[in-house]
Amino acid sequence: MNPQIIELIEKNGKAPGTLIGVDGNAFAVIGYVQRQLNRNGWSYADTQVVVNEMMAGTYENVLATGMSVLQG
Repeated sequence: MNPQIIELIEKNGKAPGTLIGVDGNAFAVIGYVQRQLNRNGWSYADTQVVVNEMMAGTYENVLATGMSVLQG
């Protein structure tokens, strides 16, 4: 996992949520994670770091990064 993501989790905590039941489309997953982070008080800048990391790789990266910032 990206060390920057680890630092953001330590700073902001994990957001409540799970990817179970979320539409499997990568953009739907990214949108869901983004909304959960915003609802949990993450700043826009911190949320964008996560979104950029999710978009930087494969579909598996989208899921792995998304699951790493959610607790549920």
